[in-house]
Amino acid sequence: MTEHSAVIFVFFFLAEYASIVLICLLTSVLFLGGYLSFLQFIEYIPFYTNYNYLLSGLLFSTYSSLNIAFKTSVLIFIFI
Repeated sequence: MTEHSAVIFVFFFLAEYASIVLICLLTSVLFLGGYLSFLQFIEYIPFYTNYNYLLSGLLFSTYSSLNIAFKTSVLIFIFI
């Protein structure tokens, strides 16, 4: 025996969280630079070890989808 009376409430809740994710994604694209690195000044600092150079290159310049995902997740965390 399954009660289906809460399905409308579940869809309402799902739409509310989907709108939160969409608005945070649009905010990060339009106002925070989107896929661009938020720590671009790290690329201009001279590095003395190869590890720091590899770390900055991997995290901030090549993986642009990680930048937008990080910005969106921070906004979602702040919003919720």
